[in-house]
Amino acid sequence: MAAKIENKTITMFKLMEMLARGEELYKKREDILDELGIEERTLDRYLKDIHHLYTDIVVTEKKKVSFEAGARPITVYKVPNKERDVHKVLRYFMEHGDDLSWLLQMINENDPTLLKDPYASEEFKEHLETSIKEDEDVFLFVGTPFENLGEGSLKSYLGQLRNAVKRHEYREIAYLYKGAESSDTVKCLKLVFSDNNWYLASELDEGSFRFIRLSFIRSIGYAKDGREGYRKSIVDKYRPFFEHIQNAMTLDIPTRRALIQATPKVAQYFKKGMKPFFPSQRFGEELEDGSVRFSVDFTQPLELLPFVKRWAPDLVILSPEDLRETMAQDMRRAWEMHHSTADA
Repeated sequence: MAAKIENKTITMFKLMEMLARGEELYKKREDILDELGIEERTLDRYLKDIHHLYTDIVVTEKKKVSFEAGARPITVYKVPNKERDVHKVLRYFMEHGDDLSWLLQMINENDPTLLKDPYASEEFKEHLETSIKEDEDVFLFVGTPFENLGEGSLKSYLGQLRNAVKRHEYREIAYLYKGAESSDTVKCLKLVFSDNNWYLASELDEGSFRFIRLSFIRSIGYAKDGREGYRKSIVDKYRPFFEHIQNAMTLDIPTRRALIQATPKVAQYFKKGMKPFFPSQRFGEELEDGSVRFSVDFTQPLELLPFVKRWAPDLVILSPEDLRETMAQDMRRAWEMHHSTADA
């Protein structure tokens, strides 16, 4: 029994060494079957084991490995080459996509090393360089996911939480919440980029949902009680919610609908056919005086009111009454604070 386990361990390490060299492995590779002295089904099982253990490193794809008549695509395992695979994607977009020159500019501005491809043809390199040079004075990016990560702890946290989300794992996280230090063992559900910030969508022990802003995190560790993975069904439970998130203030509760009126001064931004500011935003009608009415679904005032305040006084909440009153109270308080500060 011990010899059998030892043989499997040696074989697994040899397979991982091949993957690390950049080889593509699959169950029908006869040279590997002969070299390792194993059967096809055994190789298939070992490759599945490696992929399960290292899902953040080893990827799979379906492809034909034989051109014989009737041959079907099979699962191929490999470790992606960051530079080469990024360029495969860029090349595809440049040749088949819409005008994505802005994407090239964003990558070049934030991490130009990603565009240095030792595997690309001279023709492609020249085409890439020309595309970047032509538009280098065209685009300006004010705030991007690249820029927010920086080189410090935030970048480290994103990497740690990415692995935790992929593996459906718990993490012990210390962070600021409503101005106070908090520490919780949470299920890491999804990473969300919203309003120019990264957030971890998580579920606390008691089953409540919470967005944790990555810049508010103080430390990340494994669960103190030794818990590792949670059931994937937990993520499935939140899937409908994830599909309707509008910003970091969206709650996992039933939505309500707000009716809002834009004055003629800003009505053009809310007319039919204009890009909406919220996924749930719907055009209502244009009034005779040039005002526009539209609706937005929301789960709590904080999801909607900051937006309305940015457009004040040219957006007016018509309903529901409690949201309208909360907005009015906030505006009165702001007016009082401005006057009291000026008097002081």
